[in-house]
Amino acid sequence: MITWITQLPLWQIIRVLGLISFVLLTAGIGLGISYGFPFWNGQVKAKLYKIHTLSTNTGMALGLLHGMITVIDTYTPFSWSGVFIPFTAARSPVLNGLGTLSVYGMLLVIFTSDIRNKIKKKLWFLIHLLSYPIFVMTFIHGYFLGTDTQYTGIRWLYLVSALVVVGLSLVRFMITSGGPARTAGKPVSR
Repeated sequence: MITWITQLPLWQIIRVLGLISFVLLTAGIGLGISYGFPFWNGQVKAKLYKIHTLSTNTGMALGLLHGMITVIDTYTPFSWSGVFIPFTAARSPVLNGLGTLSVYGMLLVIFTSDIRNKIKKKLWFLIHLLSYPIFVMTFIHGYFLGTDTQYTGIRWLYLVSALVVVGLSLVRFMITSGGPARTAGKPVSR
């Protein structure tokens, strides 16, 4: 059984899982940002929330699997400590450490979202804001460490993902802070 597993194209599986995880996490953060737009009705918000949760949780699970498979990969094997203890990987410790920290951060964000009704809303919100630095760490990990970034299409995937998150964040900030998108004299509900 072990021989069969190690004969799988593990390096390709690791790369694909990393890319899919990044895309799903980008979708999750983008939908989470969009969820706060005040113009959605209840049904749309409910659908956005479901897709946001599904894409974030799936992206997190695939990202965790992406890291764990490196332990059995024969092309560039990692130790368990190199995977789970930030900045201890033998190869590119800083970039791999950012990936590990991203996993821990996402686990915290997801866990506190699951217990959202049991903690103070302000605390939940502050923890949820960690999604931004987590996204940045994930971007840096994938863009600078990912072997597929040599391909123009993959570089564009990362760059467009970052632009989407930044763009949606700016729009949400403008809407909720009284920028040009706010109607005169009317407070925007959050």
